[in-house]
Amino acid sequence: MSAFSVERRGGVAIVTFDTPNETVNKISKAVGWEFEDLLGRLATDEPVKAIVLRSGKPDTFIAGADIEEFVALRSVEEAQRLSRDGQLLMQKVAESPKPIVAAIHGACVGGGMELVLACRYRVASDHPKTMLGLPEVQLGLLPGAGGSNRLPRLIGVRAALDIILAGKNERAKKAFALGMVDELVPESILLDTAIAAAERLARGWKPSRKGRGVSGALLDGTPIGRLVVYGKAKGSGHQEDRGTYPAPLRALEVVRTSLEQGMTRGLEAEAQAFGELAMSDVSRRLVEIFFATTAIKKDDGVPAGAGRATKVRRIGVIGSGFMGAGIAGTAALAPTSRSG
Repeated sequence: MSAFSVERRGGVAIVTFDTPNETVNKISKAVGWEFEDLLGRLATDEPVKAIVLRSGKPDTFIAGADIEEFVALRSVEEAQRLSRDGQLLMQKVAESPKPIVAAIHGACVGGGMELVLACRYRVASDHPKTMLGLPEVQLGLLPGAGGSNRLPRLIGVRAALDIILAGKNERAKKAFALGMVDELVPESILLDTAIAAAERLARGWKPSRKGRGVSGALLDGTPIGRLVVYGKAKGSGHQEDRGTYPAPLRALEVVRTSLEQGMTRGLEAEAQAFGELAMSDVSRRLVEIFFATTAIKKDDGVPAGAGRATKVRRIGVIGSGFMGAGIAGTAALAPTSRSG
């Protein structure tokens, strides 16, 4: 079954990402291949002038890359190849002859965020569940599909480093204030707003981006200013983790390489660093913790097959503190049966 469906509204192709038999959308190799093929077909479809990408999942746009595929990596070279493949996919999104607009509702993190960074325009819902970020360093990694290169160019090096080095996710309103998205609207008009933006882009509209102020321009836009930013980021607490937790420092190096030597060199540095970090013991242990934490969240504490309720006739509570009093009070108010 396909992960993507397409409908037309005038000259706009609305692409809905909805992975079959999954509760959330994730970017896997198979999804990447299918999306790349779809983009190729839409690029040569003459009636299509622009594309809107949205999610078919409730309250989730894209929850990142498929971690299972990451776990299966067996060498630095294999991990670097995975990063380069992701970069190539995002480059095709960025260079699409038909402008692509992301209509974002719900969680948009990791590889999902890297995908929308490659889109020409981003519209997000103002819903509390809409979150955007690059949390890769929490797994001992860095954004490896172009995110380490594109985010600093979009919102400035200071704001980008704050997100990348800490692995932060931002709520929609903060993301909009930072410039991570271009428009923030109620969920009810999200799709219509994205379609309108796509139509304007197809007619040659060039959207303006948020200004960064005088101090921001001096720090982000000049070599000396960026040196100040790099030095501050390096001394902000990440340096002390250098030996045991290398991802933030490697991410800082990649961002600096990209901005000082150009995006081509930055993408090379990103793939190299991703591959080396992916095979590190630190990253492997952090991924194990991630899976364990996820399993705990799903565990309701009831063994499989033990779903039958047991009749409780008497309750004894030892202790009269806050918890004991609460348990006793709840039990006293519970409905009871006095039939035997």
